Amino acid sequence: MIGVVSDPVFMNHDTGGYHPESPLRVQYIHTLFYEDAPGVVRVDPVKASIDDVLLNHDRGYIRSVADSCSSDDLVNLDMDTVCSEDSFDTALLAAGSTVKLTEMALNSEIDAGFSFVRPPGHHACRNAAMGFCLFNNIAIAAHKAIQSYGVRKVLIVDFDVHHGNGTQESFYSSSDVLYFSTHQHPFYPGTGSIADLGKGDGLGYTVNCPLRSGQKDGHFIAVYQSILSPIVEAFEPGLILVSAGFDAHASDPIGGMQVSARGFGAIAGLIQDAAREVSAPVVYVLEGGYNLNALKESIACVVDIVKGEAVPEIEALSGPELDAMFETHSRFWPLMHP
Repeated sequence: MIGVVSDPVFMNHDTGGYHPESPLRVQYIHTLFYEDAPGVVRVDPVKASIDDVLLNHDRGYIRSVADSCSSDDLVNLDMDTVCSEDSFDTALLAAGSTVKLTEMALNSEIDAGFSFVRPPGHHACRNAAMGFCLFNNIAIAAHKAIQSYGVRKVLIVDFDVHHGNGTQESFYSSSDVLYFSTHQHPFYPGTGSIADLGKGDGLGYTVNCPLRSGQKDGHFIAVYQSILSPIVEAFEPGLILVSAGFDAHASDPIGGMQVSARGFGAIAGLIQDAAREVSAPVVYVLEGGYNLNALKESIACVVDIVKGEAVPEIEALSGPELDAMFETHSRFWPLMHP
């Protein structure tokens, strides 16, 4: 059974009439789930406690977001990130719903989870909003899993077209949480170099796999087959959280990649296969994706794969970037060159 949080309440985060991270994103996604569907259980949104948000964010920052959302007007938290009167409560719902699905997955109440929430989270830093994000939903859930649910190791996989700088920052010195990211590079927010590997106890536990613009399904499949899968086997996480951004789609107005909906389905298939090998539940959390039709189609493909439908067959395409990933990450992980 797949647990899904999908609710019009996440439209309450108002970003203005022309912002790409618009309430319509949730409306389009919700059309996939507003009726009962086989193998899917709808999970009601729930607010995160302030104590849970404090697992990843400073108290002063949380207070500043709450204060900014007390106005009737739209408030710019940075040049890209907007909040409105209902944004603070909606952001608490986004984080809390992600934590709830994580708890349900770890308790075997669901086989996998999908947190279709907004605002997104992976750019949110400990004390700063950034890149459309207020609170780092996936980082909060990872901290909660370790501190309250008895999980020893968490893997975060991020396939958004943008590097999740906030998530990387949260766990850069930790060996309990491995952060794996494929992303367009160079691109916003300017982080995610292959040389960023973590520090201290976390050295080797940040695995950045930057790709130049224009890469297709096969280039992503090669990375997930050859880099992610053996790392999952070696790391043996008790939980996999996925920052599921769909802005690497060929039709996305912000990204510069050429991934198809089938490509996202194939990526999900590889994540699910790796998770089964180590008996880890998987929870997907919405990040980017700004072409509404492409977003809906891609999510439908991923959900179908997680429900057990056939994974699209896509030939892996290697190149010099994959060679650089092997050279860098094999220092820490037993990678086998294809």
